[in-house]
Amino acid sequence: MRDRDRALGAYIGAAIGDAMGGPVECTHAARIKRLVGEITGLLPYQPPYTLIDIQPGYALQAAAGSVTDDTFIRGDLTRFFLATQPPRTPELLAEWMLAHADFRMWWPPAVQALRRVQQGEVSAREAGKTWRQGGGVGWWTPVGILHAGHPQAAAQVARELCAIWKAPLEQDLVGAVQAGVAEAQRLDATAESVVEAMLGACGPLAHQLLQRAIAIARQANDVYTLVDGLYQTVLVPSGPDCPPPPLEADANLPPHCPPLADSEQHYSSIYLSEQIPLAVAAFVFGRGQPRAIPVACMLGRDADTTATTVGSWVGGLHGESGLPREWVDTVCRVNLAHINIRELAERLYALAE
Repeated sequence: MRDRDRALGAYIGAAIGDAMGGPVECTHAARIKRLVGEITGLLPYQPPYTLIDIQPGYALQAAAGSVTDDTFIRGDLTRFFLATQPPRTPELLAEWMLAHADFRMWWPPAVQALRRVQQGEVSAREAGKTWRQGGGVGWWTPVGILHAGHPQAAAQVARELCAIWKAPLEQDLVGAVQAGVAEAQRLDATAESVVEAMLGACGPLAHQLLQRAIAIARQANDVYTLVDGLYQTVLVPSGPDCPPPPLEADANLPPHCPPLADSEQHYSSIYLSEQIPLAVAAFVFGRGQPRAIPVACMLGRDADTTATTVGSWVGGLHGESGLPREWVDTVCRVNLAHINIRELAERLYALAE
């Protein structure tokens, strides 16, 4: 039996994580510690800690609780599921998005990937193998909600549909995240069973990446020890002069990026081989409790992505009723002029039923 509270929790929790991480996106953890201190709730987008200008493709407003492109694209994915019938294929997804998505709110490289399919350069099913990897893991929460209680099915659907953008390693990581969302909604789920569901959905390299992060999280005594352990181990180089992580699911570990001690510049990586280990580490360190969401933000880097991922697991595990009321009410209210997060969550749950 599906649980409405947990389905809404996963969806709204993802938006909360996005909104909480957005103001410190692309920020070094040491800079967050220095300028913000410990994050315990929603922040406004403002200098000196916010490094990105308010704009479409990021956040549309400065108010605390404002979401970023992760939630807007997740909204389009939700509408795709609401408007279509199975079998939902990469071809159908590309066709629907090209006709109906509001690309003004999207991360531009994700739109460019769809244009390649539209122009006949590549097939939707194979496009991700020849496209820039990175980004976009936070879009897929609807898959985990629709397959509540069935982690392997959620992982399989997520892997198949994200092939427009993703090669095998990142398909595995997207699938693992949605396996966690699906498991979290089981009434007897625990933080440990969510992690096990993710590991069970991984190929060899993704499994190794997550296990390494989990070990660091279990040894950390406080969030700053956690940051240090992760920065010394899991950061992945990102930039025009850096080799990208491998594409294949059974490749060797990608090279580590030696961390800076601090930075006033954008400091991030778009690659899921860093982002998902950071998210899993925050979830494990926070024992799957709501505090795991601000912990993810304290890690910096692509903080809206890692925190939206953690938010979907935490919200699925504890339900909307288990999330702080202030976070839920603020995020649903502040974004209402641009996206009705609660309505989309309710309609998705009704579809799943």
